[in-house]
Amino acid sequence: WVIAALLRWPSPRAIPTPGALVTTAIAELGARSLWLDLGASLARVGGGLAIALPVGALLGLVLGSARERWRAAEPTVDFLRAVPPILTFPLFLLALGYGESARVAAVAFGTVGIVVLHVAQGLARAPRARADIVRLAGLDGVRAFAALHIWEALPALLVGARVAIAAGLVIVVVTEMIVGADHGLGARALAAMLSYRADLLWLVILLAGALGYALSGALAAIERRWVDW
Repeated sequence: WVIAALLRWPSPRAIPTPGALVTTAIAELGARSLWLDLGASLARVGGGLAIALPVGALLGLVLGSARERWRAAEPTVDFLRAVPPILTFPLFLLALGYGESARVAAVAFGTVGIVVLHVAQGLARAPRARADIVRLAGLDGVRAFAALHIWEALPALLVGARVAIAAGLVIVVVTEMIVGADHGLGARALAAMLSYRADLLWLVILLAGALGYALSGALAAIERRWVDW
């Protein structure tokens, strides 16, 4: 990093020196506006995941609890998951208007398929011996679902949630850059680029990475504590 900055490579505007970045970080982190940007992006990601996680978990449980049902539904789920959420964002703008609802909906659409896929595949890979034990114990229907499928799906749900967080951050930042937002990491990054502030742009990149790392770490801690099997 130091060598690239001193050699002004690949561009004198692209990479700030470590000292310049530290100075910018001290100045910006002491300002209220940067924390508003961070909070706005976090709220949008949280809103989208608040929809995607329960919906994706429920669909994954329903589809993955029967292997034949999952084999029939998997191509459709894969197709929907492969659609770039940014391409659907204009549709949400037309349907929901130029407000927060469209951004939250884009995050929810872009992450729900990830959750469904992880949960359903986690159930599909569950050992048949466990299902046989539950059946021999006389459990069926809702009781078998509660005794087996929910616990089989929980580790996959947490892994899917960690992947969904990373995808949600990407979607939020891009939507904030495409359509002007008052606050958000994407809006701050766009402003930094237009003003040729590479130091501020790098700071936004590091903050976005730190936010994703912290959220993923929190879920990993929950997984280690509650899903120790």
